[in-house]
Amino acid sequence: MKPNHRELIVFAVTAAGLLLAYHWIFSAFFPAANNGIGHDYSYFLPNLLDGYYWYLNNGALSTPWFTAAFCGGVPAFPNPQNIYFSVPQWLSFAADPLSAVYITMLLFALTGFAGFYVLLRRCFQATPTTALLAAALFMFNGFFAHRLLIGHLGMHVFMLTPVIAYLLLDRADRQAGDILRTAMAGLLFAYVIYAGGTQLILPMIIAVMIIGLTQGLLHQGQARFWMRLAGGGALGMLLALAKLSAALAFLDNFQRSDYQLPGVESIWGLVRLSFETLFLHPADTTIRAFWSNAQWATSRHEFEYGITVVPLIMLVIAVPFLLGRVRGKARLSARQWLQLGALFLLLLMPLALNYYTPAWNAFLKDIPVIGSSSTLIRWFSIYIPVILLGAGLAFDKAAGLKRVRPYLAAGGILAVVVVNAMTERDYYATQPYNPAPITTAYEQARGQGHAPRIDKITAFRDQHGRILMPIFRNNSLVQGASQLFCYEPIFGYRLEKFPVQQMRPGPVSAVINDHFNLKNPACYVYDESNNCAPGDHFAVSQAQAAQAFSRYQAYPFQLPWWQRAANMISLVTLALIVLFLPAYAVMSFRNKRAANKPSGY
Repeated sequence: MKPNHRELIVFAVTAAGLLLAYHWIFSAFFPAANNGIGHDYSYFLPNLLDGYYWYLNNGALSTPWFTAAFCGGVPAFPNPQNIYFSVPQWLSFAADPLSAVYITMLLFALTGFAGFYVLLRRCFQATPTTALLAAALFMFNGFFAHRLLIGHLGMHVFMLTPVIAYLLLDRADRQAGDILRTAMAGLLFAYVIYAGGTQLILPMIIAVMIIGLTQGLLHQGQARFWMRLAGGGALGMLLALAKLSAALAFLDNFQRSDYQLPGVESIWGLVRLSFETLFLHPADTTIRAFWSNAQWATSRHEFEYGITVVPLIMLVIAVPFLLGRVRGKARLSARQWLQLGALFLLLLMPLALNYYTPAWNAFLKDIPVIGSSSTLIRWFSIYIPVILLGAGLAFDKAAGLKRVRPYLAAGGILAVVVVNAMTERDYYATQPYNPAPITTAYEQARGQGHAPRIDKITAFRDQHGRILMPIFRNNSLVQGASQLFCYEPIFGYRLEKFPVQQMRPGPVSAVINDHFNLKNPACYVYDESNNCAPGDHFAVSQAQAAQAFSRYQAYPFQLPWWQRAANMISLVTLALIVLFLPAYAVMSFRNKRAANKPSGY
């Protein structure tokens, strides 16, 4: 289904208008009136500056395996939340970290809008007006917007969900087209991992599977989708193998399975939580009556999944017109019943994962990845694209709405903007983290053309000598210092697993027991290959390596064979995809030229 010029113009004008509205609503939080931004940017903004420092000294394509800027030396690339190979980090090579974050928000909001529009038009044959409405709803979903407001920068990848679904479902005329879409889906899966979205990769895959099953129920022909999903997933795994191998090795030394996993004790509580947080308002106050086994406070941003009441209104309007069509339909085949059952089970997953009984909770704690989580509420993000797809299709298939559908869609889009503009966000407007020291240090480094060295370890103490952990403690890198008690969740929310050992505030060149006052971060990840233990310091005999490390330069360390193999596999896979893309472009050009060639020649 190729769009005509009128459709393209309407799409472009709508996208531009919605992007302006998005900017009008959310720019006020970057920063807010108090000069603050979301508290978790106290982690990501210093990391973006740290990545920029590495870029200044080593170039964009050099992998920053480790950094001396935090906790006296920690893994960088092996950290699942490190986002060096991501859009926001690479934007920071041209703009300051705060601007890079905000541009990322706008860019991925627009990407989500375009992806959802194309998904409905190309894969579900929805009308342009319906596709615009559903895409606008997805663009303004509360999960993405408020995660970016609070500082969960890695979750910008969520807006790639409809793009991945489109690539896996879109029909191709030739086998090469199938390969192209599979390769592009693989690249996006890998990007999710490299960009710090590991917590979302499984919910995103589940959402894509539900979308695929829905398309199969309506249009049949599922083999191509599942083949592309398997192929794209495999390619994504190979592309991200270098990152995954390093991250798993790091996490193996600092497992977080001892954190309690909260949940809701009643079915009614789960239903109420789902309904309120998706259609009405964040359920952070409602949940207190149902929330059990919580070890950590769960704030408002954890319950932001709002898609407004508009999808409900769409369903209410459309369902009466659809009832007659449903009665006249033929019975479902055995395959369709199987697909429907699989779809139902997948839809239950977020509810099941957030249900609490002691026995069920113990079972979940034994499941890899899930068991190491501190909350599974984020799996509710699955419902956002799925509900919007269902509401959009119901609205589109109601024949009785054909004449008024454009007006209803326009009203719905306006309602989405108005609801978002009127939403109370005092919680986000009063966030305490001030980004000014980071942006100032960025401008200084850009003017100098090189990164400052880390020459000391620092810590905050009160007048009685007790350790303080202010929200801005990771900013110490702007003064050429590494914060001893840094903010690094891998070591625990209270740094309960951080091996301080003999590290003390003072120069990194200070010698304590024949070791410098600087961690050798290779020991956190590849301890056996480097004959050390996690938390060990650089020995005096490693003076050159320690000096290079403190100056944002690569230093020699040993990689185990499996990490070298993973690195090679990822590089070779990327090279093959890069070589395929121009070959496909040439082949497509020749095919089009041959098709347009007059028959008399």
